[in-house]
Amino acid sequence: MKRKILIPVVCALLLLVLFVPVPGGAYDDGGTREYNALTYKIVHWKKICDIVDEGGEAPGIYEKVRFYFFGDKNKTIDELWELESARMKQTADDMSDIEYKEEWLDKSKASRVEDNYFGDIVITEIYSDCFFARTVVPLPYTIKINGILSDEWCVGDQVIAEHTNVYVDDKNKRIEADLVSVKTSDFVPDDFAAYKPVIYLYPEKETEASVKLELDGRLTCTYPKYNDVWSVTALPDGTLRDKSGKTYNYLYWEGDIKCNYDMSKGFCVKGEDTAEFLENALERLGLTRKEANEFIVFWLPLMQENEYNIISFQTKAYMDAAKLLVSPSPDTVIRVFMTYAPSEKYVEIEEQELSAPERKGFTVVEWGGTVMPF
Repeated sequence: MKRKILIPVVCALLLLVLFVPVPGGAYDDGGTREYNALTYKIVHWKKICDIVDEGGEAPGIYEKVRFYFFGDKNKTIDELWELESARMKQTADDMSDIEYKEEWLDKSKASRVEDNYFGDIVITEIYSDCFFARTVVPLPYTIKINGILSDEWCVGDQVIAEHTNVYVDDKNKRIEADLVSVKTSDFVPDDFAAYKPVIYLYPEKETEASVKLELDGRLTCTYPKYNDVWSVTALPDGTLRDKSGKTYNYLYWEGDIKCNYDMSKGFCVKGEDTAEFLENALERLGLTRKEANEFIVFWLPLMQENEYNIISFQTKAYMDAAKLLVSPSPDTVIRVFMTYAPSEKYVEIEEQELSAPERKGFTVVEWGGTVMPF
């Protein structure tokens, strides 16, 4: 009989320990208190802060009750406040009751490109008639997508947005498109992906040329569309023309490649000094001012805010993983591929020697890069 009574008592005590929260003391941030159970944590936020809360309240006392489970349960109160602050910032960026009335780009001056021009994106702002986003793969463009976003989506969500009527303003780094549909994205960018390699062709006279890529990996995006080969008419000033008469400044590709990059030599550069460093380095590597400008405009926004950048320019490893076959055979080939890793502190690294062949005859130039852990 005693044993039958004991079992329910033990079960009740076990449930009590697992699921009943134990109150802790109040913090001196305004009165926040936490209640801890073995399986979850409750925080009654009552914190003096200067962040607009979910109801759009003016700065003052932020008061909310939150439940935290799994990994969040073991976080400190400061770590949980970082999560709460991020949630409030996302809400502040949600302007879904407001219509966006400004002209984003001048379509008469922008380039019309193919549908579904960009891939996975992160929502950054929401309006009643459109939303803004950035690409998951780092590109220095801000995207405006026209269309109504349903309530299931919010700022910070990573999505795939099928889109059409795409215009690109390269000068101002803006893209505008019309929404077709939205679905969840679980894509994680590869630290070793090759981002925006672009290929320039400079023949001595108008030339019919073909360009093929042989990758140890896969292409993820090309423009103009790559169908096993690019076939173009190349002009001495670098202008490329396809069979339909459309013109391009260069051939663009990006992809995932299997490559063991060599970071044993390179440079450690302050983020604020990156522009000046790249100007000097790219000149030594053989890029013209125009080519270097396009390189810097692409990469600088991703690098200048870092404390330091560990930078190395790849040669054999990259060229073996991404073979470039051009016909007719060029007289000069210059391929510049930068690998860099953000760093919070200065790192001693053996300085890399930079040089380039002299440009002569039919010249092919390519530049690209990738972000790496260090």
